[in-house]
Formats: sequence, structure tokens, C-alpha cells
Amino acid sequence: MGDIETGSTLPAKTHPVLATKGAEIENHPNGNGNGNGTTTKSFSAREYLSDRAKITQIDGIRGLMAVEGPGIVSFVSHLLLYFDDFDVSANIRHGSQLAGRPNPTTFPFSSITLNLKSPLDKSSSGEEQSITIDSEDLDIALQYSPSPGLNKLVNWAVDLQSQVHNKKKDDSWTVSFGSGSQDLMSKGFHTLLNPGDPVLLETPVYSGVLPPLRLLGAEMVEVDVDDKGLSAKNLERILSQWPEGKTRPRVLYTSPTGSNPSGCSAPRERKLEVLEVCKKYNILVFEDDPYYYLATELIPSYFELETEVYPEAGHVIRFDSFSKLLSAGLRLGFATGPKEITQAIDVLTAGANLHTSGVSQAVTLRLMQHWGIDGFLAHGRSVAKLYAERRSEFEAVAHKYLDGLATWVSPVAGMFLWVDLSPSGIKDSYDLIRHEALAKGVLGVPGMAFYPSGRKSPNVRLSFSIVDLEQDTELGFQRLAEAIKDKQKALGLI
Repeated sequence: MGDIETGSTLPAKTHPVLATKGAEIENHPNGNGNGNGTTTKSFSAREYLSDRAKITQIDGIRGLMAVEGPGIVSFVSHLLLYFDDFDVSANIRHGSQLAGRPNPTTFPFSSITLNLKSPLDKSSSGEEQSITIDSEDLDIALQYSPSPGLNKLVNWAVDLQSQVHNKKKDDSWTVSFGSGSQDLMSKGFHTLLNPGDPVLLETPVYSGVLPPLRLLGAEMVEVDVDDKGLSAKNLERILSQWPEGKTRPRVLYTSPTGSNPSGCSAPRERKLEVLEVCKKYNILVFEDDPYYYLATELIPSYFELETEVYPEAGHVIRFDSFSKLLSAGLRLGFATGPKEITQAIDVLTAGANLHTSGVSQAVTLRLMQHWGIDGFLAHGRSVAKLYAERRSEFEAVAHKYLDGLATWVSPVAGMFLWVDLSPSGIKDSYDLIRHEALAKGVLGVPGMAFYPSGRKSPNVRLSFSIVDLEQDTELGFQRLAEAIKDKQKALGLI
């Protein structure tokens, strides 16, 4: 029978000792030891699940969806959501008693019409268009949904990942939807980490990942980036010097494209270096990539490259988001990875919020049906072009006022400059922003906000996504340069 809570087929609740199906393990990824993390002879992603995720018990409702189908009189629940070709209205007429599902005749909506803007790419001949969600797709969207996501949308995402990341479609990996990629990452951490476990974090790190880790009492180990993103050398140094007898980390978090806040993007060669280190020490990669499609040229992902280093897939869990491409308010993202992990995430979704909004999923699905994968990728290229143009204008003004006072990596994706004030002699940007910059009437995010340790940082994160480029950008950089010079005077540097 399928998973009782999510409706997907979960591996049996095996005793932890049996989880590797008899494979020999020299160093368990959860264990204590000073070995180099030799991998199992037969890799099982299940071995990385937290103790709680391995034994989570679920109630007796939603998994019955997996065995319901046409011809079965069901007194259970959400059957209809699992069959693309199943006639919803006919099933209701012919007597399937779906106790637990509200009767859709009580829903006051007959259709949802979406009016689309003309394409961002002005060179295209596209015009404003309307698309409609109605009939069975709307009935499904308005009902309780499967925890992994609407079946049609999940299938679309699998096709997307297979095409974009050159991944063969098979039973080893799948996609699960959540209320934004941050929701999925939080559940992912709870799926893989026991309370107090160490976790490796690319730093500076997106601060949104820190709250769930703090709730877990995780030991957050900072792995600093360089101008090419996460440093494989820093990662190797930390892991090679890991104290004997101490629980070793099993998860590495990285945001490899247009990283928030550093703006760095890891090229193919760097990713392969990082994967080699992860293979050596039995580390799973959390690839948080919300800015992936904001690169003017797509960079091969960890998800794509893992099989160039490992003999099998399953060592990367990838997180994608629609927030930067369609709408942040849709609150829709998806995780892609080994089924043992995505389905464990589904169990947490089922227990926390049942599923992400069916309406948000239906809106996205209808748009993807209208566009197709090629249309989605074309839209992504247009979005990337818009941000590249904004970055170019923003950065030109930054150079005008900050050359000689600061440096930064020019981002090939994303929406941030990570400005290093070290050339000015400033070591603590928080003090600068809190006093001199605020007094001048300009704000940025001080670097210390992006380090779990709260350590002092000479960096400031500046965003060019929506700031007025004609007036505010010029005024803001002028004020920031003046604030830097005032701080230099206060410190006796000039």
C-alpha cells in the first residue's frame, strides 16, 4: 500500500540497521568517527534520513488514494486527484462516496480567468492573452490535494527537470511541491538532521535558512565562498580537520547561482570540485537555486553533474522556486531528488499543512500548459535579460561612487551586489549602516546578517531588483560614499 499520509509509495519503515539492504558501511553518515566517510557499496538515500523521519508514523487516510481508482466505490477521500484521465463529475454521479472531501457543488467558483501581460521580450509578436481554469482542473484545484502536488503539475516539473538538467526519467527521483522553496528546505532539514547535528553552510548564507536550523539546535558550520562561490578548498579543510569522535555533518547547503547575498555563481568546474569533496566525506548537497533562470546563460547544476562524480544519482536535493519568475505571492516551489527524501518531506507537508495551495498550483499549471516548457524557458531568458540590464546600470553608478572605496563580484545572475568595504579600512558594516549611512539617508543590509555566528563583516548587500535606476540609485550611492568617508574619518583612517 502507498504512504498513508501523502498517497505516494514510501519505502517500508525499515529498522535503521537494515536500511542499506545489507550494504557494508565503514562510516555511517550519522555516526561518530574520524574516517573519511567511505561510501556504502550500495547507496541508499534513506540512510541519511533523521531518526525521526525513519520512524514517523502516519494516520490511516491519505495513503488509500494510491489504491483507489475507477470502478472502486470509495468511502475514503481524495481519489480523483491522482488520475489525469479520470472523469470527476462522472465519478460523483456514479456513486463514489468520497467522505472527507467537501461536495464541490458548494464551491461558488465556476472558472478562473487569467489575463496575461504581453511578453517581456519586446521583439516577440506576442500580445496580451487570457487563459481559463475551469471544469475538472478547477474542481481538482479547489479540493484537498495530494501532498506532493497536483499530479499534472508534478509530471510537468519532472519533464522540465529531465530536459533542463539532462536527467533520465526513472523511479529513483521525483518532484514534490511546497509553499515556496523555503518551506521545502525547512522540511528537508527536519527530514535529514537530528537535533544538534552539524550542518555545512555556504557563507555568507541566505538568512532565511537559519530559523529552521536554530529550531533544530543545529551546529551551523560556516564554509566561506570566494569569487567563484562555495570554496571546495575551505570545505575540504573543515572536513579533514573534523574532530575525532564528533558527529560528522551529512548535509551541505549551497546557493550556487547568483547567490543571495554574495552574488557569486559557481561554474561547472567548481561544482565538480565540491562534489568530489562531498563524495569523499558522504555529504548530501542541498542545492538552493532560486536564481537559476536569472542567469543569461544556464550553468550546469549540481543535480545534473552529480553522476559525473558519483556512480549513481541521489546525492543532490535540488530546490527551485517560481517566486522570481512568476510571482512571489504564489508561494510555490518544488524539491527534486531521491524518492526516499522527497517522500519523507511529503510526510511533513501532510502533517503540517496537508498540501500547498491547489489554486496556486492550478494557476501555474494552466500557464505552463499554455507556454509549454520552451515558453517557460523563453520567459526565463527574458527575466534574466531584464535583471542583467538593471545590474549593468546599477553597477555603473556603483563604480562611479565606490571605486577605491569598495569592491564586489559582478554577478552573472540574481539581483544583488555584495559590496566589500575592506578597501576603505571598514571591518564592521553594521556600525556603518546603523550610524553614518542611516544619518545620510541610505540603507543596505549589513553583512553580519548573513553569518550564523553573527560575526563582524565588512560587506553590505545592495539590491538592484526594484530600486529606481534614474534618480534613487545615483542619490543612494552618493550618500553611501559620503557615509563611508565619514566612517573613515571617525576611525582615524583619513
